Amino acid sequence: MTLSLTPSKNLALYHYDSCPFCAKTRRVIDELGLQVELKNIQHNHKHHIDLKNGGHKTQVPCLRVEQATGDTQWLYESDEIINFLAQQQNELFHLALTA
Repeated sequence: MTLSLTPSKNLALYHYDSCPFCAKTRRVIDELGLQVELKNIQHNHKHHIDLKNGGHKTQVPCLRVEQATGDTQWLYESDEIINFLAQQQNELFHLALTA
């Protein structure tokens, strides 16, 4: 899956506390200082339903990426999520340097 690196309108991580892959992803989000809405699917049934309806499966972690264009993408697998977030942060950093 190819994801655009245009600035995102909204990022949300669907997760639950006891998942080690979710913990790994949350730790990197904290380390990068990113603003990502956390949606615990075990504490809020609506988040579970939104994940199932939007991403078409309930696997966590899952990053929902709403692009400024209005497109929504669902990214699974902790390493893919972490790589995407690092690339996005790097892209935004370079944009800030050239501004």
